[in-house]
Amino acid sequence: MADYKKGLAFTYVQGTKYSRERPHRDQLGAIPSPGRFKTYPEAELLRLPQPDFSEPADLWQCLARRRSERNTTQDPLSEEELSKILWAAQGITARAGMYLLRTAPSAGALYPFETYLYVHNVKGVSQGIYHFNVAEFGLARLRGGDFNERITTASLGQPVVRKAAVVIIWTAMMLRCMEKYRERAVRYIPMDLGHVCQNVQLAATALGLGSCPIGALYDDEINELIEVDGEEETVLYMVTVGKLS
Repeated sequence: MADYKKGLAFTYVQGTKYSRERPHRDQLGAIPSPGRFKTYPEAELLRLPQPDFSEPADLWQCLARRRSERNTTQDPLSEEELSKILWAAQGITARAGMYLLRTAPSAGALYPFETYLYVHNVKGVSQGIYHFNVAEFGLARLRGGDFNERITTASLGQPVVRKAAVVIIWTAMMLRCMEKYRERAVRYIPMDLGHVCQNVQLAATALGLGSCPIGALYDDEINELIEVDGEEETVLYMVTVGKLS
């Protein structure tokens, strides 16, 4: 057998396949749900301004211009720009019973991830680590301070992280998806975040900003920075946003 077939990646793909010949049963037992939203009720909540969509953007032009832009500056974003970026990522667009449907699709409308931010330079928002409260459309302030060097080091020293005005950090909420989809959830969560990140990049393009997805990072260093356990909730993906030079 080829050596690559002994690796985790190959085992993961084979082990999460659906097959008509194999019943969809596993040995995982009951899986508790962590709830549809994570909130920080003790944290100060900064409500974001509702986005102003009076200036339309051409979708086809945004698709044509979208690139991973690394040459951004540390010039500040405005609250309105940040609001539009976060609305593009996870803005609520409809309600269906207990489900809050958003700007990006998600398997089972579960949205099995949480959105955190390191705000480095946004007018009206102090530096620090924040959690995006989807239902309240606001930022819960978790930790104040300048974490630029720390998040850059945890991102393998990538200059684009150091220069960004904002770094958006997404964690996978494993049990939120596994409760319904069991081990197949490991496929769906990265798919969901791919949809969300593309929304962020298109919004950044429409605003004349630069963005760059980040997948190379020391996972547990970022987990420690945003204070999650790295098991039931663990960082999976990030994107930088900043002014173009």
